[in-house]
Amino acid sequence: TVFVKTDGTLWGMGINSFGQLGDGTTTSRSTPVQVASGVASVSAGGQHTMIVKTDGTLWATGYNAYGQLGDSTITNRSTAVQVASGVASVSAGSFHTMFVRTDRTLWAVGYNGQGQLGDGTTTDRRTPVQVASGVASVAAGSGHTIFVKTDGTFWAVGKNADGQLGDGSTTARSTPVQVAS
Repeated sequence: TVFVKTDGTLWGMGINSFGQLGDGTTTSRSTPVQVASGVASVSAGGQHTMIVKTDGTLWATGYNAYGQLGDSTITNRSTAVQVASGVASVSAGSFHTMFVRTDRTLWAVGYNGQGQLGDGTTTDRRTPVQVASGVASVAAGSGHTIFVKTDGTFWAVGKNADGQLGDGSTTARSTPVQVAS
């Protein structure tokens, strides 16, 4: 578990087997430990953590077998590494990460076996790729991604075995489909 206090400090506790707390260790914590400052928001994925600092930089820590940290490697990190700048928001999925830059472009990185990155492939990415523009917000799930564009339209991509994309089918999508306006 990670959380941001009103003073912009980031705290973590719980399982830390891959360094997902970002405290420089892989020691699990039963009480909160401060791991960063100057933090605007945070998103915890399956076993990785993505941090947006107040200066718009994006930082990543934890499990990285699919490149979901976005640092061009598959090396696990126990201390956060900077992976992007000009970032407005981030959402960490199970094994992928989606973020919106301040210019409203949507970027994706990590596991893509169900097409959840939305780049038209099922190829994993270690370096972020742009997948859409005009994006207001994004949410990465377990094998799928949903996002809202600035025009109010709702889009979905990835795993769809249970109809979670909302497009009336159970077909996985590797290219975003509009499901509501």
